[in-house]
Amino acid sequence: MADIAMQLHIEADADTLYAAISTTEGIRGWFTTTATADKDVDGLHELQFPGAPEPWRLRITEAEPGKRLVLAAENGPWTGTLQSYEVLTRPEGDVTMRFTHSGFPAVDDAYRDFTYGWATKFVQLKAYAETGKPAPFFNS
Repeated sequence: MADIAMQLHIEADADTLYAAISTTEGIRGWFTTTATADKDVDGLHELQFPGAPEPWRLRITEAEPGKRLVLAAENGPWTGTLQSYEVLTRPEGDVTMRFTHSGFPAVDDAYRDFTYGWATKFVQLKAYAETGKPAPFFNS
């Protein structure tokens, strides 16, 4: 199995970043405009992307506001993978986000595409969390 692991410094507080990754409004602000997000364990995040025949469903398996969010992919090309977001508060009051997308069956073209994809999407996440100005990557 192959994992994607990334870390980035974000000049925002933990609650702001957590809202960006865990709420409907937040996800629509940086990722895709057609998204819905439950907040509690066993709830769903549903993300629609241009050209995708149906929303990709992610089940919340862990949710610790301001600290940790884990999503299990139920359909689409991420089926069987886990996305883990860890929000670490720094002494300066801003945060480090550690992200792991685990469970890819191989380091193949799809894996490489998703690695690049996350890097580009996190540029949008960082800008949104730091400024509050929506600029979603996908306008579905």
